[in-house]
Amino acid sequence: MPAGKCSQQFSRLRLLPPLAVLLVVLPGIASGDNDASTALDAIVDELAAERSSRQASDLSRQSFDNELGGIQGLLARLRRIDRDALTPDEDIDWRFAESILRGKEIQLGGIEAWKRDPRVYMQFRPIGRAIGRPGDLAGKAEELIGVLRLLPAQLENGRKNLEEYIPRFQELSVFMAEGGLTMLNGEVVEFAGRVPDQRAVILELNDQAIAALEGFHDFLENELPEKPEGSWAIGKELYNQALSDQYLLPYDADELYEFAVEKFDETVRELEDVARRIDPDKTWQALAVEVKNDYPSPHSMIEVHQQWVDRSREHILDNGLVPIPWPETVTVVPRAEYLRKYSYYGNFSSAKEANEEGVFASEWMINPFEDQWDERTKQEYLVEHDYGVIIVTAPHEAYAGHHVQSLYQLHNPRKLRRAYGIPIFSEGWGLYNEQLMRETGFFPDERIVLRALQLRLWRNARVVWDVGIHTGKMSYEEAIDLLSERVGFLRWAAQLEIDGSAQNPIYRIGYFLGMSEILDMREEYRQRAGDDFTLSLFHKNLLEVGNMPIALMRDGLMLTLEERASRAAVQPYSGKPGR
Repeated sequence: MPAGKCSQQFSRLRLLPPLAVLLVVLPGIASGDNDASTALDAIVDELAAERSSRQASDLSRQSFDNELGGIQGLLARLRRIDRDALTPDEDIDWRFAESILRGKEIQLGGIEAWKRDPRVYMQFRPIGRAIGRPGDLAGKAEELIGVLRLLPAQLENGRKNLEEYIPRFQELSVFMAEGGLTMLNGEVVEFAGRVPDQRAVILELNDQAIAALEGFHDFLENELPEKPEGSWAIGKELYNQALSDQYLLPYDADELYEFAVEKFDETVRELEDVARRIDPDKTWQALAVEVKNDYPSPHSMIEVHQQWVDRSREHILDNGLVPIPWPETVTVVPRAEYLRKYSYYGNFSSAKEANEEGVFASEWMINPFEDQWDERTKQEYLVEHDYGVIIVTAPHEAYAGHHVQSLYQLHNPRKLRRAYGIPIFSEGWGLYNEQLMRETGFFPDERIVLRALQLRLWRNARVVWDVGIHTGKMSYEEAIDLLSERVGFLRWAAQLEIDGSAQNPIYRIGYFLGMSEILDMREEYRQRAGDDFTLSLFHKNLLEVGNMPIALMRDGLMLTLEERASRAAVQPYSGKPGR
């Protein structure tokens, strides 16, 4: 990319609408005691309730139309509110609510995955959750009965609603249906035997679900391919709508793609520099393979993950990097068996409330090593659970990553900001913590730094290929080649990674883009705060704002530098990705 081209592009970026409400605050408005505040509170209540208690749906066309209509009605009500009568914090909430509703509108009325992706209709995860979660058997049985009763209608509506044949979607869906049949014929039948009082009901409903799923499997193999062939790309227009209306970003897909390619190449150069310092006779790729082949003994994985979680906590607190004012803990545990099929590594479960001891206890659930695996599976597991990835990922997930960010969000005084978050900040914050730990000396040697940069290159690549495949700049095969040949993924792992983007377009750009924007805000905050700047204060004030689009995080953050009572003006966000 020619030098200076990226900055020339961004000189033409449009500005987001100014926060006029921050320029003039009428007497009495700060109390929030007015009709505009009441109307906003009502909408926030509805959004928060929808977030926490979405009812099961039969996934009919009418159900999707009803959901879209409800969202559009709520959006119309929101836009009738007099924003000039809101306080600055209320105006940020107003803009956040609008971005949430526009995102839902784009998903349901624009992207319309329910017309294109058969996986929408195979609701198997609730089955696994009902069987595998902790709790009394009777309650789990009732939950399972509800899921099984609904499944045939969902699958039948899938046959009615799907309008396009997308070959990769069909391939993945056939595999998913076969896995679902295995679950119904095995795990559900086994569970039914543990609840004698409900056994007959469960087995009857399970037989109906099996028949419906066998029919859906036949539909996938024989009828769906007869429909018009489509593409999983959502298209540049919808992608740009999501960037501007849902994520409130002041650049479009073309500008973001150019930025992502530039940053990818920049990270490669960093990797090459680190590799030369380690061993000038070896490439960074060769050294990365060596690092990945340094892993804990198979059955000590949980213990080693816990050790590095604990060390990351000590580092954060001993260096005063992020205040953690609540009693809390993170425990690494084996992942429940029913969850292991959904990803190869694990997942993080943030505390939603204090436990009986008053402690906010989160869990990092790791897929354990299993002796019954074949030798190839065992080796692939070990090289993806190396010391490097453990040391780098512990801060991302725990301290001061998702665990700490979720604690701040849980204690946010504003209801909407407690209930909703956005990946561009939450995932960006996780990756930012990897960078923070590198900056503050947590990584023990240059080999771990190299592994951290390789993991960052993966997040760089996510922006490139997510924009690329959804706007027509890259093919599926080109995206796989990017991950396998230039990042170092095994080809099957690259496929799984890219397949996930089809189910959730734009989500994956949040990691690298969010980190870049947080670093950008940190530098601006440093300049404005002057001698008063500390990392601790920056992180505390940033996390207390919420978990929202970057424009809103910046506006809320910069307010903390002024007397909030004076409601000083804040310039609107008009940056490029990662200045």
